[in-house]
Amino acid sequence: MNVRRARFLPRLSAGLAAFAALGLSAGAGASAPAGAAAPVPIVVRVFEGDRFVPDLGLKDFTIEEAGLPVSPEALFLVRKGTFERHEGRPDVQPDLSRRIVILFQLTEYDNKIQGALEFLFLKELLPTDTLEIQTPMHNYKLTAAALAAKPRDVLARELTRIVRKDIVEGGMAYNSALRDLKRYVRQIGGVGRTGLSDTEGEVNEGTSLEQQLMQYGEHLQQMESIRLVDEKKLVNFAEGMKTLNGQKLVFFIYQREFRPEINPQTLDILVLNNQDRPDILATLETLFSAYRRPVNLNREPIIRAFADSGMSFNFLFMNRQPERVSGINMREQSEDVFKALSDAAGATGGVTDTSQNAAVSMASALKATESSYILYYTPSTAAPPGTFINLKVSVRGKNYRVVYRAGYFTGS
Repeated sequence: MNVRRARFLPRLSAGLAAFAALGLSAGAGASAPAGAAAPVPIVVRVFEGDRFVPDLGLKDFTIEEAGLPVSPEALFLVRKGTFERHEGRPDVQPDLSRRIVILFQLTEYDNKIQGALEFLFLKELLPTDTLEIQTPMHNYKLTAAALAAKPRDVLARELTRIVRKDIVEGGMAYNSALRDLKRYVRQIGGVGRTGLSDTEGEVNEGTSLEQQLMQYGEHLQQMESIRLVDEKKLVNFAEGMKTLNGQKLVFFIYQREFRPEINPQTLDILVLNNQDRPDILATLETLFSAYRRPVNLNREPIIRAFADSGMSFNFLFMNRQPERVSGINMREQSEDVFKALSDAAGATGGVTDTSQNAAVSMASALKATESSYILYYTPSTAAPPGTFINLKVSVRGKNYRVVYRAGYFTGS
């Protein structure tokens, strides 16, 4: 398979930074205006239920910029990279080339990924599209020559093998930390091997409770660092996407995460039985603090950077169920990622889809993004450079669901 590959670190934050740093061609595309007089493009999708509304004209739309009404001056109806209708100003024309980006942030390979890639190659990918894939191990860019030289089903199978290999390899550190955490929890609770494999159930009877608690705390921090999402790197990713031309369709496939915790009953017993051990009580209090980990992501800079990027960011959340293990409380630790990235998706006019089937999620998201209106208007604000300008788009006299980017930064 003829793809370009670049190494990057197997962490979300580092992976996003590496993706933003790809050596790709830059251009204005659908990014924010360079000056006050430059027309601003807005990609708008209008739905009645789940059906895209295709028969709207320029006079049907209203636009508010920072709360002030402005008049739309041009409209393009676009379906899968093709103009179907144009109204208004003849001197503006959007770049309809499509850059499809799929980011896999998974620690375990899911067989339904094959169906998602087959749907993309066989049903959606156009000969003129650029396809970029990021796995937990590498970045890949499918060349136009590869797309033309091989049958689509062959390309889908080859890419599936690559993605599977990278996910398995990239998840090794995370899954090793997960197994260690489960082992320490069972040691602390004195549960033994029941329900675990021999490797996961190994117990060192000579390790003291204090040592077990300390080892568990260290591995808890290790797992946290592996799955850490960094606000700055997310913003950098959005800024990198902003420099690219054309329609930018990003699909972020993220797997729901759980961490093994000591169940509340065991914690109560440990506290009760160790009232004369301030060292153990102090370690338990440290674990309590870790369990009450605050959500530290500042979502507002992420939301604004994603909106300003001009991309359609689609967050596909694989909602797998927690593993049931005797004596262990499997606590979800995806809340902060889900909230930040679902808000970011909404701010770009993209979708958030929660499912256990990656193929269904991919098909739904691609269908939602294949048709759109592109509206142009001349901005009226005199805000200084770097000011985020909120946008509001609606359809006159209709209660349609209208999705679009939340705004842009002036002077960029």
